Amino acid sequence: MPTNTSSPQRLEPVQSEKFTSIYSNTTNLEVTPWDFKFIFGRLVKPAEGNVPKIENLTEVIMSPQHAKALFALLNNHIQEYEKQVGEIKLPQPENLATKS
Repeated sequence: MPTNTSSPQRLEPVQSEKFTSIYSNTTNLEVTPWDFKFIFGRLVKPAEGNVPKIENLTEVIMSPQHAKALFALLNNHIQEYEKQVGEIKLPQPENLATKS
């Protein structure tokens, strides 16, 4: 039976029983020739006089091809968001350590 290769197959998302949602305000990235590892975490307020810490919460590992597709998806959505809402301003590095 011939298959139709002219249109991409539509995939239906199904939520796993293991699905979890986290809030992350930090992301570290490790890259090898075979994969990209995104480590998502949360900045933890330091006790008075201590150094701020990052609590690593989870990691997502993907192929370079998947990482590039994710980049394109994020880039498109960020551009659309900025068209509707305005430019997303990033904090300056010297201001990150002094915020409470």
